[in-house]
Amino acid sequence: MTTGLNRALAHRLSPQARQRVRRATDRLTTGVGSLKGCRTDTPVVALTYDDGPDPEGTPAVLAALAEAGVTATFFQLVERAEQYPELVRAVLAAGHEIGLHGIDHARLTTRPIRQASGWLVEGRARLSAVAGRPIRLFRPTYGAQSLRTYLAARQAGLLPVVWGPSADDWRDGDPAEVANRVTTRLGPGEVVLLHDGFEVPPGDHTPRPAFDRGAVTSALLDLLAERDYTATSVSGLLRHGAPWRTAWFRP
Repeated sequence: MTTGLNRALAHRLSPQARQRVRRATDRLTTGVGSLKGCRTDTPVVALTYDDGPDPEGTPAVLAALAEAGVTATFFQLVERAEQYPELVRAVLAAGHEIGLHGIDHARLTTRPIRQASGWLVEGRARLSAVAGRPIRLFRPTYGAQSLRTYLAARQAGLLPVVWGPSADDWRDGDPAEVANRVTTRLGPGEVVLLHDGFEVPPGDHTPRPAFDRGAVTSALLDLLAERDYTATSVSGLLRHGAPWRTAWFRP
């Protein structure tokens, strides 16, 4: 009954009010919290890209970011990084940062915890080898994370990074429409979820979206500028305030 009442009240709150409630409750879970952004009133967000490197999407995104003079964070799949090491080097050469997204795009929470722990250690080592520098950030595929996989990531020397506003860019649409999905849920200090690649589960035949991912990035940066927001990487975002952590556990 209480849960139902809370949900009903939540639906009546404005997006801004729901954000304030989340920030208040997240302060109680900082001990087991994944990074969700920073606590700031400055209109700044972090742009993060998953599922790359991709020979089509990554160069387009890099070009759009370079034109705007913006840095971002790319959460990469090890198997793709090893297949396209030149794209890993291009991301780093442009001043962006790289985090681990997985060896492949399998859901970590479906693995026995000992296997998941080994997978995290191996994934970090292999991606660090391609990048030529230590990898410290981690974005779980599908956002799937249990307390045990969270602790395994921390033990592997990785900081889980989750997200707030999302472009839902696994769904097709006009670039401006896709970008606008982010700005309808925007707040200072948020981590924005985007993709420079496209991965689906085995057996899933969802077609690859036809839009240009660089065009989505350009459209989003224009919308952010209209709202007096600036964009940066995850590390850049943390220069604007204390880390905002949340207890993020999903199957």
